[in-house]
Amino acid sequence: MQQEQNDNGNNYALLFQEGNEKALSFFYHELYPALAHYSYQLTLSRPEAEEIASGAFVKAWRMHYKLNSYSGIKAYLYKIVHRDSIEAILGEQRRAKSYRQLTPEIDTETPFDNLVRSEVYRLIHAALKDLPPASRKVMIMHYLDGKTTGEISRELNLHPSTVKTQKKQGLNALKKVFIKPMLWLFYICVKIFLGF
Repeated sequence: MQQEQNDNGNNYALLFQEGNEKALSFFYHELYPALAHYSYQLTLSRPEAEEIASGAFVKAWRMHYKLNSYSGIKAYLYKIVHRDSIEAILGEQRRAKSYRQLTPEIDTETPFDNLVRSEVYRLIHAALKDLPPASRKVMIMHYLDGKTTGEISRELNLHPSTVKTQKKQGLNALKKVFIKPMLWLFYICVKIFLGF
């Protein structure tokens, strides 16, 4: 009986390698529940775990021509789910850390602080709109979503050095936008507070 299941799985694996969608469906129905459960054990978020498990099949399907055995496909899917679950956990931790750093204690926050923060936020988003689309996407993913260069390169299917170049170009463009207003702000503060 076990031998028959192994043969059946390997037959589907060969069809999977050829790009047969029925084979993809077989593996999805066979492995999705276990993969989603595995991800849930790591992420503790059922919706995120389900998304990660589904995404693993998309990623495996992109590489179907390299996968030719039941055990190879299963191992590849588990590897993707493990990696993506860990990335999700780390991404959430980075977002939480960024939020804690950006959010001052309630006791020390004044209406002026809120006004300045809101205005800086508006200026940053306005400046991001003026960036070239590639740089804008990378800057948002890195600085606002908290993703690493590796995560961005995988998600956008770019080489890591391309992502770094896009970040550098984006930062240089933002520096040009913000240096002049910052100099004016410095000048005004000196005039107001020091009476020069």
